[in-house]
Amino acid sequence: MTCKLGDVWLAKVKYEDSDEIKQRPVLIIGENLGLFLSLKMTSHTARNETDYLLKHWVQAGLKKATVVRTSKILALMENDFERKLGRLMEYDLIRIQNILLR
Repeated sequence: MTCKLGDVWLAKVKYEDSDEIKQRPVLIIGENLGLFLSLKMTSHTARNETDYLLKHWVQAGLKKATVVRTSKILALMENDFERKLGRLMEYDLIRIQNILLR
């Protein structure tokens, strides 16, 4: 499996407040010691300035308007990933990186 910066994958993600697992899209932002650093993605509205509404969500392989929660960094293992959905356009990726650098 090859995950690259900017890839959008469907992954098994554990809820923060329980052991329940949900399939959801995630954005790959890096790899460290065999763990893939990812950001949660949701169809819910942005809650604050750290949430980013994708401009080119269709081109990224998503079915709905999508918000990237830059404050929700996940460390996922290879077996957490189901399938690749697509890849962010450079426009969106640059804006997300700028939020992360704040």
